[in-house]
This record gives sequence, C-alpha cells and structure tokens, in this order.
Amino acid sequence: MLSQSRGALFLSVISGILLTLSFPKINFSFLAWVGFLPFFIAIENQPPKKAFFFGWLTGIVHFSTLLYWVTVSMTNYGGLPLLISLSILALLSIYLGLYIGIFGGVLSFFRCRYFYNSIFIPSVVWVLLEYLRTYLLSGFPWGILGYSQFLHLYLIQISDLTGVYGISFLIVLVNGTFYLITRWIRFRNHPFPIFSVIVTVIILGGVIFYGNFRISELKEKNKGKPSFQVALIQGNIDQAQKWDPAYLKYTLLKYRALTYQAIKRSKVNLVIWPETAVPCYFSPEKEPGPFLRHLCEGINTPLLFGSVTYEKSAQGKDKYYNSAFLLSPRTKEIVRYDKVHLVPFGEYVPLKTFLPFVEKLVAGVGDFSPGKKLPLFSVSGAQFGVLICYEIIFPELSRRYCESGGNFLVTITNDAWFGFSSAPYQHFSMAVFRAVENRTGVVRVANSGISGIIEPTGYIQAQTPLFVQTFLRGKVPLTFLPSFYTRYGDVGVGLCGISLLIFMIFNLIREKKIVN
Repeated sequence: MLSQSRGALFLSVISGILLTLSFPKINFSFLAWVGFLPFFIAIENQPPKKAFFFGWLTGIVHFSTLLYWVTVSMTNYGGLPLLISLSILALLSIYLGLYIGIFGGVLSFFRCRYFYNSIFIPSVVWVLLEYLRTYLLSGFPWGILGYSQFLHLYLIQISDLTGVYGISFLIVLVNGTFYLITRWIRFRNHPFPIFSVIVTVIILGGVIFYGNFRISELKEKNKGKPSFQVALIQGNIDQAQKWDPAYLKYTLLKYRALTYQAIKRSKVNLVIWPETAVPCYFSPEKEPGPFLRHLCEGINTPLLFGSVTYEKSAQGKDKYYNSAFLLSPRTKEIVRYDKVHLVPFGEYVPLKTFLPFVEKLVAGVGDFSPGKKLPLFSVSGAQFGVLICYEIIFPELSRRYCESGGNFLVTITNDAWFGFSSAPYQHFSMAVFRAVENRTGVVRVANSGISGIIEPTGYIQAQTPLFVQTFLRGKVPLTFLPSFYTRYGDVGVGLCGISLLIFMIFNLIREKKIVN
C-alpha cells in the first residue's frame, strides 16, 4: 500500500512537470497530449479524497513551475524579500492547484458512484473548471491548457466556435483515450477501447480538417480586402529608470526618435506606444501633453500611447487609472480608455487592510481604480478596441470589443517586470487565441517585447525579440464579420454544463430504478 501511494505521488508530480513543459517558453506542446496520463494512472481505483489530494499535488507542481516568474517580478521590481515572494507563489499555486484537485476528486466520485465509461466526462469536467477559474475571485485564466497549442494553426482554428476551451477539451479527450489504451495494455481485463479510439480519431481529424478549410477560406476571402498600416514602437525602457522623473525627458525623446524612424519610409495609419510609455500623470495642458501634441501633428499621424491619470473625487480621494490615450493631428479631442480589469496584487490590493505588506508592489504607481467602459477607438475609418496588459488573457473582453464593431484589437503592455522568464512568451501566446476566436487582427506593443502582429488565423506575421530597442511596421487585416464565438460567446462551455447535468440526472434515475 505504501509503495502504491509513493508511486501515485511520483506520477502526480510527473504530470505537473509535463503540463508545464508543454507551455512557452519550452514549447514542448506535444507533452500536453500525454501530460495527464501519469495522473490518470495515479488516481485509478483511488477514493475521491485521495484522488483530490493527488490532483492537488499535480496542480501545485504545475502552477508553481509555470508561474515561477511571479517571484522575479516581486523580488526584482516589487522590492519584496525572496522569502515573501516565494510564499506568495506558494499560496497562488495552492489555490490554483485546487482546480486540478477537484478535477481528480470529481472523476473518482463519478467512477465510484456512477461507474461512468464515457470518454467525454473528463473533458467536460475540465472545461467547466477552467471556465470557473477564468471568473472566480476576479479570475486568473493564465495557463489554460489550450494555450499550449498556440503554434499549431490547423488545430486551433476551431477556437472561432469554441474559444480556447475547445482545445482544452480536445487535449483532455486524447489524454483519456491514451489512458484507456495503457490500461488495456497493463491489465488486459477489459476489451481494447476501440470505440473510444475511433471517436477520438474522428473528432481530432475533424478539427484538423476544419482548421485546414478555415485557413484556406480566410486567405481567399482576405485577398484584396483593406488593411491598416501600423507602426509599433518598442522603447525598451529599463524598469529602474521608467518611473524616475529624472528620466522622463530621456524616455520621451527616445520614443520620438523611434517614431520618426518608423515612419521615415512611408506613412502609416497609426503609431502605437506601449503601456505607460509616458510614465507620468498625463494631462493635455501640462507637459508632456503639449510635447505629445506637437509630435502627433509633426508626424501627421494618430498616436496611441499608455500613461496613468487621476481624477479628484467628491470624497476628496483621488482615483488613479492605468489608461490608453489616442491623439489625432486633425482634432484636439483626446480619446481615453481606462483599464477595467486590474491585476490583483499588482495594480490594486485586495483585502489590503489585512495584507498591508503587499502594498509594496504598487508603491511606485499607486493603487488603481478600474475603468467603467470599453470604448472603440476610430482611426481612418477603422475601429479598434484597446486592452491593457493582463486584459488580453480574458476572452470575454476581446469578444465584447469585436461584438460591438471592432475591426481589430490592440493590446499594449509592459512585460519588462518579468525579465527573460517564460512570462512574456506565455503572455504573447494568449493573444494568438484572441485573434482566432474573433477572426480579427491583433496588434501587441510591449515596452521590452514581445511586440507583434497576429493575423485572424493566428499566424504571427511579425514579432520582435525581448529587451531590444526597435520598431515594427506592418499591415493589420480588418475584420467586418463577427465569428460564431464573437456572436455567441462560450456556448460550448454551457453545453458542457448541460451535458454533465443530464449525465448526473440520468444516473440518479437509474439508481432509483435499481433500488426499486
């Protein structure tokens, strides 16, 4: 019994490591398709409590290795001691690991209670838990399983129907089928799972066929269609200098020089600077407001940039916002967007009365308030939505922009906080899915990289390296017809919930019949 428990512990740890290796920047994406196999073996014949524990262990290992970069940000830039940073990472991993623990416990419960033999149950349960993680306690959908496949364009096209959760569903389905095959090899007390294999192959083949068809169709449809010229400015401002007032002029002059270089050869429709590229409280009347107005008129091109702003409230307490501003050379009007989904423990402090030490993380830029609206910006007849930093990881925000008529998306960010860790690569991979889900172009502009242009098929047209001062020019395809996902959202998740409910009701009725 002890050796079996040790074996299950070992297999749970292995699963957590395999899942992490499937994500950027390692990008061993094939490991996601077998990553749950050791875990499924570990929980076979285990009661729900033990299955929950082994799942929790898998989750803790997975998320602590996937999100190790949290300590880089907190220690190097947040000023926290390494021990406290590690403690916060541990708490975050323990919380996120609960979802995989619940996954294991639910599967074991269903097996013990209902003797299920449906290959779809694990996928359905997994998708529902990922969806819950996206929204519960303000949400943290980092590391959704489907993101590991962002480079496999033929595979991820179905996201325009299902969202990223459809890819997660498929990965768990394949893992479950591999488990049934290995169980047959190990025990031979069950017939070969031919039905499960055939169904999985048909679904996987159908997804790839759909992907091939959609890519070809979109390429044909987009021939001759209008596009939008953009210039992305990657200033690569050092974090140690960024918020120092002594470096403000240096920062602005650097961005101005890069901007003139970017538009020297030919005109573009829009110049984009990253999140908080203007590292001060922006006001049109006070410097650097006039400097930016003069630049915008000098290049005769609209300028989108990130900065922070504040408003005085009636209660006497100022409200601070992480904002994006659009200047136009033809009008004095300034369009502004205030970030609506803030980063917990980064831009605001939940329960800060009880966790005062975490306020060190936001000491440099204040405690932000969330914005209220998702305005569309309009330039040269095209409309686009702006997402600031972490907002791109929430599918619903991008979907709402596209649903309201956005022709493409812009995401501005500053990933310099994370150094050369995996975080910038993981962050970039999520933008690929926002493009495919909504069949829209995505422009990503980052202070230190990775900046890039992503086409509606998820194809990465161009991207910059990390920590290089550079610029990028390119054409963004304009989208005019919303995708199925844009129109209807996560109906696939709803179908998963309904199917699970039907499964449980059916088995409860069957139980009553057996008892009677």
